[in-house]
Amino acid sequence: MGRKIYLLGIVGSMRKNGNTSLLVETVLKSTRDIYPDTGTEIVYMSELNIEPCHVCFDECCREPYKCIIEDDLEEVFEKMKKADGIVIGSPLYFKIPSRLTAFMERLVCLSYFYKRRGFKEPYPLNDKPCGLIAVSGSDNPYPVLETLLDFVLRLRMKPIIMKNYPYIGVAGIGDVRKDEKLKPLENARIMGNLLVNEILKTFKNNG
Repeated sequence: MGRKIYLLGIVGSMRKNGNTSLLVETVLKSTRDIYPDTGTEIVYMSELNIEPCHVCFDECCREPYKCIIEDDLEEVFEKMKKADGIVIGSPLYFKIPSRLTAFMERLVCLSYFYKRRGFKEPYPLNDKPCGLIAVSGSDNPYPVLETLLDFVLRLRMKPIIMKNYPYIGVAGIGDVRKDEKLKPLENARIMGNLLVNEILKTFKNNG
């Protein structure tokens, strides 16, 4: 089969077995169906201790991409760096869950100071393929995708672009098993295919 792929799913919902989890799991399962030599792992924000940014500008990123707050962020970030591709899913709260917001806030702050401190090495997640997922109970989940997109671009990652609406990721409204308008389960499987192809392309380009 060739080189093994490792994929990381990040579920931002505070419900472990809800619609967000289902779509992230569907993407990862579809990658294993397409490329059997794929290892997958999911981290759930609901199970992590992630503090909000302390705005400690004088100390932020004194070591490359290192936050001085000691909690679960560093462990998740290490998994992100090791992964060949990442899938991030979030429900629509106001706008996204607070723990996922804190996680993103701190990594974006590290990204900002990584450049400001003058580090010359490539960003740790530079060009890493990433799929985005958003769900909501009844409202349009597109604003969630916009927030996630802003996040991954600030970390220099490479978002997977879909051919179907909402294009910048997979979206679902209500019970995603019954959403015939946005077809989230179908599009999640398509995303898995695109993600694997993007990773294999990266392998080829990097020799």
